[in-house]
Amino acid sequence: MAGASGAPGMAGLPPAWHVTSSFQPLYSVHSASLVGFEALARPVSASGEPVGPAEFLASRAEAGIPRIDREWRRTHLARFAAVDEGVGALHLNVHPKALSAESIDELREDIALHGIAPPRVCLEILEGPAPDEGRLARAVAACRALGVRVAIDGFGMANANVDRVARLVPDLVKVSRPALDAAAGLEQARRLLPSLVGLLHETGVQVAVTGLADAPAALCAIESGADIVQGFYFGGPRSGLTPDPMATELLCRLKRLHATSGADSLV
Repeated sequence: MAGASGAPGMAGLPPAWHVTSSFQPLYSVHSASLVGFEALARPVSASGEPVGPAEFLASRAEAGIPRIDREWRRTHLARFAAVDEGVGALHLNVHPKALSAESIDELREDIALHGIAPPRVCLEILEGPAPDEGRLARAVAACRALGVRVAIDGFGMANANVDRVARLVPDLVKVSRPALDAAAGLEQARRLLPSLVGLLHETGVQVAVTGLADAPAALCAIESGADIVQGFYFGGPRSGLTPDPMATELLCRLKRLHATSGADSLV
């Protein structure tokens, strides 16, 4: 990671800006254990203030989405390799416009450079319109050939393309609980979530519920049959990869509560 001039290869950043990598943990409901980290880019100004996504992208407008995705991916891989404790997979976000068979070839070289086994990498494709569904399908096939896992991220009421899930058959679909709440309301989302998780399970994928900020939301995700949970209730983005025993204890408590009384006791 470079200093004030930014991450390696990030030409064009304003003077004294830099980009850091943070990692938010994901936990398995079934084993109550840490299973991965989602890498998140954090642009920071010279004064140490966070730079918003819109402002950052405006500063890099000439670079284009594929280049920005590639630069951030390499930054995350380098940081992950530097602090890796051998536990969990690295989840890397990728924009559909930046995903191609060629970009997977670049990923193969990047993960080999850092000595990361392909099965410990998961590409999270943001749910939404893709410029070329055929190219997207070929990229997913290239991921499978490499041994890299694939997730569809941001799945919700407004972005709920079950046909794409059935066609691509990713390893994981990440359902955004806040997106469900915003689209359908808290109580309606609570009723809809089990059906949505069940529908996704029928396609043969695992389901993660994300954006879990408190105990009621986390318990609702567990009751819905989610395989993986993620959110500030279990831990926010951080610089290191050390497992947090408190997070697994919280998950175990919620599983015990689910086995007895359920979410109504937390509302």
